[in-house]
Amino acid sequence: MKKMLLGLVTVGAAAAALGVTTAPVAAGSVKTTVDNCMNALAILMASNTGNHEVYWQAIAGVVKVHPHWTVVPEYEPMISQKISFKQFDVKYKMNNGPTTAYTAQCGHGATCNELARKVLIAYPDIPNPVVFCGGVPHILENPSSAGGGL
Repeated sequence: MKKMLLGLVTVGAAAAALGVTTAPVAAGSVKTTVDNCMNALAILMASNTGNHEVYWQAIAGVVKVHPHWTVVPEYEPMISQKISFKQFDVKYKMNNGPTTAYTAQCGHGATCNELARKVLIAYPDIPNPVVFCGGVPHILENPSSAGGGL
């Protein structure tokens, strides 16, 4: 896990540099969306290492200890506790910035907010997760399936 943390990059800083505005967030906290969002996406982790399976296994470990969540192939708007996981390429590459984002999509903002908080609790040394309302942010492209048993 130590190796994984060395490869993490700051999601919030990368989003800001790419033109996505986010409110200031205290270290060790999640940039959340409104709980009643019907189309939420959480960037849980981001990396430039290419070691995707390690990141997905870390996220899967958090999900597995919370049986009230159901992993589904595609989320449904207005349905809570069902989460779809996708990996995206980061559209605008920066020097040593993230090239991959590991995300969760939820039909209820509170579900993605809770998941992002639980990931940060499990891995307190990672950069702050960011939850967006309104679907996939323009900084992400080329979605693919999650690994790690998700």
